[in-house]
Amino acid sequence: MEEIKDGYINVLLITVRADFGGAQQHMDLLINNFPKNINLFIAAPMDEPYYLQWKENKKVLDIFIIPYRKFSFLRFAKLIRYIINKKIDIVHSHGKGAGLYSRLIKLFIPRIRIVHTFHGLHIQKYNFFKKRLFVIYERMLSFFTDKFINVSNGEYQLCLKNKVFHEEKSVIIYNCVNQLDKIKNIRHKLNLPEDKIVITTISRFDYPKNMDLAYDIANRCKYKKNLVFLWIGDGEDKLKIEKRVKESGLNSIIFTGFKKNVEDYLNATDVYLSTSLWEGMPSAVLEALSLGIPVVATDVMGNNEIVEDNANGFLFNLSSPEAAVEKIELLLSNKTLYSTFSSNCEAIFKRKINVNNMIKDTVTVYKSCLNK
Repeated sequence: MEEIKDGYINVLLITVRADFGGAQQHMDLLINNFPKNINLFIAAPMDEPYYLQWKENKKVLDIFIIPYRKFSFLRFAKLIRYIINKKIDIVHSHGKGAGLYSRLIKLFIPRIRIVHTFHGLHIQKYNFFKKRLFVIYERMLSFFTDKFINVSNGEYQLCLKNKVFHEEKSVIIYNCVNQLDKIKNIRHKLNLPEDKIVITTISRFDYPKNMDLAYDIANRCKYKKNLVFLWIGDGEDKLKIEKRVKESGLNSIIFTGFKKNVEDYLNATDVYLSTSLWEGMPSAVLEALSLGIPVVATDVMGNNEIVEDNANGFLFNLSSPEAAVEKIELLLSNKTLYSTFSSNCEAIFKRKINVNNMIKDTVTVYKSCLNK
């Protein structure tokens, strides 16, 4: 742990998850790229892989432990004392659970500046009454939020539509990923078939990721013996999906569980498939594009801001798995089209995604909050 340097901005990043996920990956990117004039503290659970990475990261001065996806009044009381003792200037929360911690802090320490990043306003899965309650809850918490960061324009528009915050309280800072390095001849190392076309999906296996649709697409391709579907990830719906695959006798799907070397598996990929019901700004899709991998994705918020239809991939309607199959077949049967899409993937990625701009804009938000 480094010593705190006077005159710097003391920032506490909060997340209630330190396992695999886009918000945690986004936080990790911030941590590793913030300038030296930020004294960085973390509040997070003791989960793999990020807790250990952050604990060993020389840029992180200290980590305060909070429960995994759970609000604890005891830990919250200790967190208040921690923030006072560490002279924290800005608390930046990531995700819904962390947002409860951060906004309540403002009640006890009015001087603190609160920045909140949604990483997806997950209200689409709620019924009418639950949706209204959640929107009211967020509107109340907005009074204790100095600035909101939306990771995509679609997320920003959804927040405005539901009047979650006033327009002047929010900025759009696109979620970014580092451009991945290309690795040749990786399939043998990963024990993947070298004579087949690999269609990859990286998923948390939960409701928003909509892996039942991924199954429907794979099932419609079962007679195409040259295709294999690679599913990387874990989550609450994984056992259900695995059972469905086993009972159907579908043998073209490979379940890997979560993998730390996702970069290797993406390098073994021919087409990336996203079946999400919605996204904030999908990190896995961004990583695929950075490697020149054409994407076939649902035409939903998040996906449709980075997948340009008929340019670097194809978008299809949620209710049309047959359209996804058609687009996959078109890509794989036309080498010229595939090559054009692949080149466009990298070009569009470089045009839209810039880690340095994301860091600079985030620091600008911090400074603007402190100068109020």
